[in-house]
Amino acid sequence: MYFRPSFTTPGLTFSATLGAGYISGSTTTASYWGEPLFDTLNPHLGFQQLGFHIVFPTHAGQDDGTGFAASVLSGSVATNDGHVLVRGGWFDLQQTDGFVFTQPAVTNFAPAISFATAETLGNGPPNLDWWQASDGVLPLHGIDGVYKQGLGTVELTDAALPSLPGTGAQMEMASFVIDHGEGTRYSADVLHVTTGGALIPTTVLYGAGSRLFLTPQGELPTSTIGGQQQTIFGLRGAFHVSKSVDGVAEYGHSTYAAQNVAEPGTGKPGNYYHVGATKNFGTQASFGIDAYRNEPFYAQTLLPYGAPENVWSVAWSWPGQWLKSNYQLINDFPVNINREGYRAHAALTTGQVQIKAVYGNFGQIDPITVSNALQTGFIDGFFLPQADANATLGRQHQYGLWGDWKSGLGELTVDYDEDTMRRLAVLGASQDTVSYDAPSYVLGFSHHFTSRLLGSISYGRYAMRGSFGQGITNVDYAERVGMSGLEYTESPATGTLVSVRWSALNGIPSVPPTGPSPAFSGTMFVLEQRLKI
Repeated sequence: MYFRPSFTTPGLTFSATLGAGYISGSTTTASYWGEPLFDTLNPHLGFQQLGFHIVFPTHAGQDDGTGFAASVLSGSVATNDGHVLVRGGWFDLQQTDGFVFTQPAVTNFAPAISFATAETLGNGPPNLDWWQASDGVLPLHGIDGVYKQGLGTVELTDAALPSLPGTGAQMEMASFVIDHGEGTRYSADVLHVTTGGALIPTTVLYGAGSRLFLTPQGELPTSTIGGQQQTIFGLRGAFHVSKSVDGVAEYGHSTYAAQNVAEPGTGKPGNYYHVGATKNFGTQASFGIDAYRNEPFYAQTLLPYGAPENVWSVAWSWPGQWLKSNYQLINDFPVNINREGYRAHAALTTGQVQIKAVYGNFGQIDPITVSNALQTGFIDGFFLPQADANATLGRQHQYGLWGDWKSGLGELTVDYDEDTMRRLAVLGASQDTVSYDAPSYVLGFSHHFTSRLLGSISYGRYAMRGSFGQGITNVDYAERVGMSGLEYTESPATGTLVSVRWSALNGIPSVPPTGPSPAFSGTMFVLEQRLKI
């Protein structure tokens, strides 16, 4: 329950957010399958009142707990002309460029009546206007100021990032945006992040005490690190090249240092580049291509938080937000760290049909050899270190297709994406082999019975199959998901969501032949009602 009182004078408006949260029952259900918890109860923000680790599968009575918290969550003062805003407490940034900083994504599954693929090109699940989806990011905690004048907006922030107990991460950021509207926007950002407290165990090689452990999915690097310092500077411009061509250009530069590292003084600055152009054919069609380069020393601060989750997947991929409970400072989609390449996209709208398609091709910039991986700050996503003499370069492809058809019966959507990862191994080094596909699709249908009642039904499959760290198929998982639900607005102040979700996962153990089977199935019923007073 949240209370948002405000007080207005002739020149200023003072407001606050107060609230209380209560949990009783399955803590995994509350912290994963529902809305993000009340901030000062949320284990993903580092709070430990519930004292649990998320574990799947979970059965009734295995992880029950109770928690209660009441807090003043935030406060603000703003000028009534909208030119100045000062906030304190929990908040989201008003403006940021994702290649400089992005808030960590939630790991909750917010109640909904449909779902999508992870890299969907669509517009999100069907929703009534009244039912606003929860924020997809975790909040920051600190102070923030915004000043607007004409087309320009300045935002200054000093805040703590989500972190584990005994560790800490602090960010200071300044951003300046000039927004002309109609797609023309220019911005500059400066970010500084520091970490402290207990040393962080991590799966990179450049920390102190670094080792390689032979596992059923390749040689896993481990080390501990602390005292990180990162500064990132970014420039971005979105503009009209001509009446029918839109352009975008982004440049980022970062520096990084850390204590407790294997080879002090080996760190380097890193850069991020992105240029793109989109040709518009009236309002019905478009085609564009973007080129990216995200260097292995760019935006690599290691930031653990929240509760680790034992989700089955390729074991050592990084960033491992789910499996290893960490996140990166930037949005690394569509281009991961230590990658360069291009992405082409097209869209077509004709009558009641809309189609979008994308193809991406990204390769490693530098091989992740043992020598490279020991350099302070060298990061690679999804590949493990190789012996220097066995160095090879990997490549990733992305495929995406989304279609939408509106008719008198309702709205039908087809959502498909697939990522492939390949790295060939030299003769005699089969442990360096990476060759797997990760396809997924979702079929959905929704219907507005009235302006206040929306129904939806959907079915999807997420899969991963191939070889990781061996010359044989040792990764083979698939999850099938079915979902149906209703959203109903009873009055301007009350809305209700009801959904049923069924899922079944099967495949081979990640540690064959004796590891736990990933086979499980479950059904979840959600009833959520919101009341606005």
